[in-house]
Amino acid sequence: MKMAFELPRLKKCCCCLPLRAGSLVIGYLSTVFSLFCLGVLSFSLYKVVTFVQTHQNDPDPEHTPEEYEQVSKSLYITHAYMIIVYIYYLIISLFLITGIHMNKTLFMRYYYNCGLFLLMLALATVVVSTVFLHFIATILLLKWCVIIFYCLLVVRSSYLEIEEKNNPRNFEMQNLYIPHRAPLLL
Repeated sequence: MKMAFELPRLKKCCCCLPLRAGSLVIGYLSTVFSLFCLGVLSFSLYKVVTFVQTHQNDPDPEHTPEEYEQVSKSLYITHAYMIIVYIYYLIISLFLITGIHMNKTLFMRYYYNCGLFLLMLALATVVVSTVFLHFIATILLLKWCVIIFYCLLVVRSSYLEIEEKNNPRNFEMQNLYIPHRAPLLL
C-alpha cells in the first residue's frame, strides 16, 4: 500500500495577490533577505574573529584558553554553515525571478526542488542553532522554515498554473488517468 500526501494548491498568494505576482514578490524578498542575512552574518563573523584575536594573548581569568577555543570553533562552524545556506538561498531566488520573468517553468521547478532541499537545510539549521545558539535564534529559524514552506506552496501553485496555460490539453490528459478522476464508462 502506497501512501502519498498531496500538497494543497493555492489560488492566490496571501489571499489577495495573483500567484505570478506573489511568486515575484517571494523571489525579490528572498533575494533581499538573503543578502541582508549574508551581511549580518559576515559582520557577526568579523566581530567573533576580532574578539578571539584580542583575547587570544590576554586571557580572561574566568575562562580557560580551551574554553575560548571551543566556543570560537562552534561559532565559526555555525557562521560558516549559515553563510552557505544563505548563499544557496540567494542563488535559487535568482533562478525563481528569472524563471517567472521569462515564463521558464524549468527554472521554477528547479527553485521548488532546491527549495525543498533548502527547507531541509533550514531544519538542520534549527538543530544547529539549538545546540550552539540561543533559544530566540531557534524560534526565528523555525518561523523561517514555515515561511519557506508557504513560499514553496505559492511557487508550486504558480508553476502548475503556468504549465496549465502552456499545455492545457496535455495537462488534462495527465489528470484523466488518475484513478479518482477517471470518468466512468458505462
